[in-house]
Amino acid sequence: MTTLESGFEDKLHTALLDDAERRAREEIAPELKTKANDLLTRYGQRHDYDVGTLVDAARVEVGRTADAVTITLYYPHPALLFERGTADHEVTGDPLSFVWSKDDDPPEWVREQFEREGDGWRVFLQTVEVSGLPEAGFIRDALNAMRQNLQR
Repeated sequence: MTTLESGFEDKLHTALLDDAERRAREEIAPELKTKANDLLTRYGQRHDYDVGTLVDAARVEVGRTADAVTITLYYPHPALLFERGTADHEVTGDPLSFVWSKDDDPPEWVREQFEREGDGWRVFLQTVEVSGLPEAGFIRDALNAMRQNLQR
């Protein structure tokens, strides 16, 4: 007959959390960040969006409580707009300023009313009609891919 050491449950609980935390830090969290960044980058390439600053700012943290190990993926706020997409909308400012690239073929009134800057014209407007962003779902898809990997 095998006799179990008193308190073995606590030691087993701690050992399991230690192993889960190690695996989260060394394997799962880096893979999650890489997958999400890859999906966001491909989305940006498909839609001709520069998402480099979002990818560069991404970070992942592993946390631990008495009963759980958590992985949190952080992106700057604008990443949420790509994740969920947006409807066509109007942006207002006081005033809005941006460079209207010559590659985007600005209308003649832009070329006449505003100064050249870099590869376009520095424009100042009170409102701008903006096309919505298509939904990327890069965080959702990265989490789903990680869940599938963990279930194997």
